Amino acid sequence: MKKLAVLLFAVTTILVACKKDDKNDTNPAAIGGSYTIEGKTYAADYAYWTGRDGLVITNKPQAPEYVENSVQISVDSLYFSETYTYMVRANINYDKKKNFFGSYVRYTPSGIYGEGTEITGVTAGTLNVTREKEIYTIKFNITVAGRPIQGTYVGAVEGKKFE
Repeated sequence: MKKLAVLLFAVTTILVACKKDDKNDTNPAAIGGSYTIEGKTYAADYAYWTGRDGLVITNKPQAPEYVENSVQISVDSLYFSETYTYMVRANINYDKKKNFFGSYVRYTPSGIYGEGTEITGVTAGTLNVTREKEIYTIKFNITVAGRPIQGTYVGAVEGKKFE
């Protein structure tokens, strides 16, 4: 009987010690990012994907202002390449595996709701994307409406199908 108790204790100890760790392995402090335009830096702590608009990197608007600042980069996919360069989609050399075709930027220098600026008209830029499991590292350097914009984001991209 004593041997059976020791055996059960040993099996239980091994099972408890080998239990899968369900904790998230990502470092919450490393999630998020920012972008800079006209000398001012804006938070970018959330990213999502839409099939029509591509990648959107934004902040989570907070009460009471609810000001949203965002950079949208029109790219066909995030898994074809690590580096994408800007090219007009109508260009015969456009390759969805190597190029992105547009950008839309919304920012609010005053921080007051309703006083934001929206710009389009990307003329140059690069987008670098790497991924480890569901965590993306995204770096971009684009020129929209004559304004240089640099930014980074590290984290999940909501709505993105991992194919």
